[in-house]
Amino acid sequence: MSQLPQLNLRRCFLCGIAALSIGALFAPSSDAADSRRDENAEQAEMFAAIDAGQIDVKFIPMNATAANVLVRNLTDKPLNIQLPARFAGVPIDAQFGGGGMGGMGGGGMGGMGGGGMGGMGGGGGQSMGGGMGGGGMGGMGGGGMGGMGGGMMRVGPERQQKIAVQTVCLEHGKPDPNPKMAYKIVPLDQFTKDARVHVICEALGNRQVTQNTAQAATWHFTDNLSWEKLAEKNRVESKYTGNIPFFSPLELRTAVAVAAEATRLAEERKVPESESVSSESNDS
Repeated sequence: MSQLPQLNLRRCFLCGIAALSIGALFAPSSDAADSRRDENAEQAEMFAAIDAGQIDVKFIPMNATAANVLVRNLTDKPLNIQLPARFAGVPIDAQFGGGGMGGMGGGGMGGMGGGGMGGMGGGGGQSMGGGMGGGGMGGMGGGGMGGMGGGMMRVGPERQQKIAVQTVCLEHGKPDPNPKMAYKIVPLDQFTKDARVHVICEALGNRQVTQNTAQAATWHFTDNLSWEKLAEKNRVESKYTGNIPFFSPLELRTAVAVAAEATRLAEERKVPESESVSSESNDS
């Protein structure tokens, strides 16, 4: 498999910012001894294994910034699961298309007041995005953005593993996710075809950006929120204690750089695709 363009941290971050942008992604499982990759076990990509009935995957949003992914092996043999480099967590009753920006319905630009990730727009909880490139339970993930795909995770026969992932919200203005809401995990491109958002979710999964920085860059793309609007957004608004901004100046400056790099990488990824189409046309 050809290696995708990797995030250039020097391009994104100035002195000291890169260190601030590294966040913990995967929480250790209580069954860590069962997490090593088994060379004799069957290997399967996560979404393909779901479709084949080999595994059952539950996506439980903890809040607007994190979720637990429970992977249960339904077979009587060990499985090495290839985790997705990027994914979306969507409300089970949500109706969403297979393209576009994926964040313009049910709230859109609204909800700029205090509290929560996106305010309280209409409809169900908002969809979430993230990545699992940081290694999963087996520590097999690659470093660069999308360079090694997702991580690997071993799941024993009829056993379950848990992965804690960081996420960003993809629909500003809708209610924040919480554990009482029913969600499912799907490929990210089923929610949005925007390659810039794909890049950011991969970077979050590869621990290359902090959650809040990734959130600012994501909303800039999914909901067309300007940097000025993001700077005005408050996490807390109180006439007694004052307002607490949602994003710090440093986070917004870093998000601007991340958004620019995501745009550059998204354009680079289009080149191999266009060359492939051109080659097929010449061969026919």
